Amino acid sequence: MELKLLLVGFACAVAAGLSIVTFLKWREVRTLSRWLPAPGKIVSSSVEAREVRSSSTGSESSNSTEIRNFPAITFEYKVGGKTFRSSRYSVQENLGNFAVAETLARFPRGAAVTVFYNPLDPAKAVIERTMPEGAFKFMVQLSAGLVIGALVLVFSVGGVLEAIGPHLPKPQNLGAGALLLFMGLFVLRMGFVQKSMAEQAGKWPVTVGRIETSGVQAIRTRERFGGYRPWRTIFKSRIVYSYGVAGQRYSADRVAFGATVAASLPGLVGGRVQRYVEGSKVDVHYDPANPASAVLECRVRGLWLLWVCSAGLLGSAALLVGLV
Repeated sequence: MELKLLLVGFACAVAAGLSIVTFLKWREVRTLSRWLPAPGKIVSSSVEAREVRSSSTGSESSNSTEIRNFPAITFEYKVGGKTFRSSRYSVQENLGNFAVAETLARFPRGAAVTVFYNPLDPAKAVIERTMPEGAFKFMVQLSAGLVIGALVLVFSVGGVLEAIGPHLPKPQNLGAGALLLFMGLFVLRMGFVQKSMAEQAGKWPVTVGRIETSGVQAIRTRERFGGYRPWRTIFKSRIVYSYGVAGQRYSADRVAFGATVAASLPGLVGGRVQRYVEGSKVDVHYDPANPASAVLECRVRGLWLLWVCSAGLLGSAALLVGLV
């Protein structure tokens, strides 16, 4: 019963967080609806590569980063005879590598646009001041669905476990066995998803790219260990390449699918650096539906480890309840 309440409580906490984010964004959009219109013009429209924080190391705190592409839109407008420039074109959030080509096509350089500016501070302005249709409704439904789904899952699965428990050789281990079962199935599904992504990438168009930087990156991580949190340094290969699609230049650092491999010694991760020499040309596979997403090798690094981990978890679950 305690486990059920814990799972439902976790779902409620996530739903509450989504609700708060939804309310804050709704309030921002409501405020922008009172901003005044003015004629404007797009003065620059291009792809901008930025370093963003990455959580690929799995540590609690890390300075690891990754490359993502963003639409860089700059527009100018006049208010009261004074010319202003702004680069915040939309109220919508962009986390990178999302709808870059579509955004640039919507706001080409030289295009006339309607700008909405803050009458109290004309330097603040946007072009798009609304969220996609149905966005708020979706967020509310998602929050409610999380709670309802958790209730249904917990109590329905709980009922099934209580029903099959007496028929197992070791029913006292059913809770731990069920947890390992779900973990094993999750890892198994993750492996199939990664494998499918690599297979799809093999069908993507190929363009010629260039290795911009190639080296070993030192990453400072901080993890809990006992009663304190020491800092330590690990190393990973850092390959950044650029490529062109439809007249735009993109940058990326994904070599293959799968987890990032890090090690405590730089020599253990230097293989990729030797294979991709700075300044050399490479074949880049890019997603035709989203050119900001690309990869050099259409494979999943460490896929076998996911299979082994899944088999170990599923086998441990069967062992705990006495099926093997």
